[in-house]
Amino acid sequence: MSDTMQAIQMDAFGGPEVMSLAEISIPNPSAGEARLKVAYVGMNPFDAMARAGKIGFMPISFPFTPGLEHTGVVDAVGEGVDSSLVGQRVISRSNFGAYADYSIAKADMLLLLDDRIDLKTGCVYRGCSFTAWHALYKAGRLQPSETCLLHSAAGPIGIMAAQIAKANGCRVIGLAGGADKVSFAEGFGFEHVFDYTQDGWVDQVKGATDGRGVDVIVDGNGGPNAAHNIDVLAPLGRLVYIGATAGDMPDPIDVSTLIFKNVSVVGMNLAPIEDVPNSETDQAIIDNVATGVWRVPVTEEVALADVVNLHRRLENRQVRGRAVIRVGGDLS
Repeated sequence: MSDTMQAIQMDAFGGPEVMSLAEISIPNPSAGEARLKVAYVGMNPFDAMARAGKIGFMPISFPFTPGLEHTGVVDAVGEGVDSSLVGQRVISRSNFGAYADYSIAKADMLLLLDDRIDLKTGCVYRGCSFTAWHALYKAGRLQPSETCLLHSAAGPIGIMAAQIAKANGCRVIGLAGGADKVSFAEGFGFEHVFDYTQDGWVDQVKGATDGRGVDVIVDGNGGPNAAHNIDVLAPLGRLVYIGATAGDMPDPIDVSTLIFKNVSVVGMNLAPIEDVPNSETDQAIIDNVATGVWRVPVTEEVALADVVNLHRRLENRQVRGRAVIRVGGDLS
């Protein structure tokens, strides 16, 4: 085995152009760590945010290699780690560094990949499925027969949330940017999908609910459309913010508005509230994905050398569903 590998590296924060492919030494795992031969990496917005210097809660030092949510096969472990982990197919979601042939992860944070799920799907499904489930049920307290509105309906969280809510007997309305994304999202169980780039989506949502409004909104988009969320909430409706991929956080909402409208607003960060591995929620999500009841929207696969262009397209909102980056591939 060679002692070098290919990796995407960057020496400063900035646009996609700060990333370049380099030949670097293969890292060795320290105590409590494992080394993965990387298979696939999900194109998570966190990677673009980290590259741009917009993440403060995870330490970043240079040279830096992005790549957070990925799958691979453990090929070495550090001191104190059970050697039986070597050879296992795993999911890593807690450490950057996966835009490379090998990555390092905290061994106790790795998740074994269910035998029924392939490595490509495995690098995507947990993040979007768990975010969707917790946003709907823990933060949004969605009940059967209620109606929810999902921003970014053509994105992976919106698509998974639509399928999860439909399975619980709820009506689901989506918002997507442009006719192509509207058409794409319509294939995942939405009752209506409206184009938020066109005037009138607020009236369309109200019309679809006979003027009552929706019970739960999940918004990971932010930007100018967030200003209309309160307008389309039904009495006792719940607005859940999970991010701002459009670039701007929503404006603050006066408490007097919340009182007058009889609505509530909550923010959600998945990590502190995520149901633990092997929990009932965990197993239900795995089963629904593994059996194809919930379809994971992996829409394209790009090579590691094409990651700069993929970041550009993501920031220009030209990616539907979730793109994946092929590193070692299926590792057959």
